[in-house]
Amino acid sequence: MQYFALLALPFVLAGGLFSLTWYGVEQAVDWVRDRRQRRRRAIERELDRQQAQLRATILRLATELGADAHEARKALIRESYLASGRTPTEPE
Repeated sequence: MQYFALLALPFVLAGGLFSLTWYGVEQAVDWVRDRRQRRRRAIERELDRQQAQLRATILRLATELGADAHEARKALIRESYLASGRTPTEPE
């Protein structure tokens, strides 16, 4: 029985070493995976922020263009009346 314990000792030690190594590898893989997820979330947050900023810029520019177009239409109508010599209140 004493010889069996001596023969089994290297296998027990190797198994323990293998288990510890396996645990370490799992922890390293989990750490890398978590790091990638954190990085991905940070990039997505930045993209969402930029998207909201661009959306606000687009809406602001569209409003400004609409106001400019309205002023241009008013100026064109005014010039049309001045060129024809009529006023908007005269009936046809």
